[in-house]
Amino acid sequence: MPLPEKLRSWMPKPIMRWLIDSDILIEGERGHPAFEVWRQTPDEFATADIIRAEFLLGVHAVGDPRKRVRGETFYRNRIASISSFANESGDFEIAARLAGEARRLGKGNPSLVDGLLAAIAIRHGATVATRNVGDFRAMGCACENPLEHPPR
Repeated sequence: MPLPEKLRSWMPKPIMRWLIDSDILIEGERGHPAFEVWRQTPDEFATADIIRAEFLLGVHAVGDPRKRVRGETFYRNRIASISSFANESGDFEIAARLAGEARRLGKGNPSLVDGLLAAIAIRHGATVATRNVGDFRAMGCACENPLEHPPR
């Protein structure tokens, strides 16, 4: 029997340990073995809707039709099934502040997409899995490069 709505709101929400950036998804598409580690623990990782869009933008921008098909197939078979978070309206202000301050202070050059992923990670208490650790650290966001340091 399903829980009454009142009780469901008191249930603890699962904590996502890792948020995967697009550069890690790209490495997965290229066959990097670290990506398969993520697939073995689906309850510990997610991505973000904005990262899905960023990955697909790259796929559709590729001139080689075979690479486009390979990217689209990888997306359908591997990425589409990964849990994904949407940005909330407050994330946009936070993202702009984080990325803008990092740029102004000369700490890095994070994009708006990086800022949006950082805002989601901070909101959920997650660590961003990325090769771009410099820009995420410049925004004060927990991050690690799982290609250099496999997840524990």
